[in-house]
Amino acid sequence: MFDERLFYYIHGIATMFFLLEGLRRFRNKKGERLNKICGYILLYWSVLEFKDLLLYPTNIIRETYLSNLLILFDITAVPAGCFFIIELLYSGWCTLRRTLWIISPFVLGIIAYTITAQVWVYNLFFIFVGIFSVCFLIQLPYAIRRYNRYLVDNYSNTEHINISWLKGVAVMLTICLVVWIYSCYHSSWIVDSIYQLVLMTMWALILFFADRQQTVRFDTTQIAAENVSEAFPIAKLKEAMTKDQIWLNPHLTLSDLASHIGTNRTYLSNCLNKTLNTTFYDYINHYRLEAALKHLDNPDSNITIAEIAESCGFNSLSTFRRVFMRAKGCTFAEYRQQITQKTE
Repeated sequence: MFDERLFYYIHGIATMFFLLEGLRRFRNKKGERLNKICGYILLYWSVLEFKDLLLYPTNIIRETYLSNLLILFDITAVPAGCFFIIELLYSGWCTLRRTLWIISPFVLGIIAYTITAQVWVYNLFFIFVGIFSVCFLIQLPYAIRRYNRYLVDNYSNTEHINISWLKGVAVMLTICLVVWIYSCYHSSWIVDSIYQLVLMTMWALILFFADRQQTVRFDTTQIAAENVSEAFPIAKLKEAMTKDQIWLNPHLTLSDLASHIGTNRTYLSNCLNKTLNTTFYDYINHYRLEAALKHLDNPDSNITIAEIAESCGFNSLSTFRRVFMRAKGCTFAEYRQQITQKTE
């Protein structure tokens, strides 16, 4: 049958995709921790794919003991995927001990069903997975807000460290889960082939951004900063901005600025957040944007937008575009058109 041959063809591609992509992440010995964890997850996923590829020819009937057991093994992909997101948002959290602690209920559930073969054990396992997934999804927005807040408080450039791409992954994950659940109850060669295609598309999207993602290591050290408005050297901060123009450094961080003006990063963060009512990201990019506007406000200037962005401390045109749109509510071309119309 064509449908069956198509399934084996796509499933074989998926198996090799996960295997090769997983192995590729161990070729670079200096690869980051997130990259290595991603590699382990992909290799595990390739094992799950290879298992199905071997067992599908045996014509296992749905809702039998063996097929249910295989589904339970497939569900272990849920915590595997969670490990990637956890490591992304909490770098260094996924230790061996914590990993074993998270996967132990899944292992115990599989062992319990293997021994008892009871339907209620199988259903209880699904209930547990549902609760686990809901708890993870409830915690996820908090973790993302914490991550994003740390970025704007400590980095002037968020290129390759922001996680806005997770929204697209979440959409693909939802589609993937819907197709998988449907395939569990209404199995067919076409449905299973669609699931494999959606699965590969989702992981291709994840890997595209993961390869560019840089690790953010949280420094949660806090020092009491009372009466910051009185004790903090505001004059030195303004001097660093206006005279030294430290914002020209495209990779400037909160720690860099604190070291430059001879103060503690906690004092500086409290001054920006509480006294000046802004974030480090907005504060630095305000000066960069003001410098860029001096070029844009000159209708006779021939300098390109990319050159303006680079000369004003923006590390990329996309970062400049985001900051500009947020501040002015229009594109570069629209803004320049407005300037040209004013001078006519």
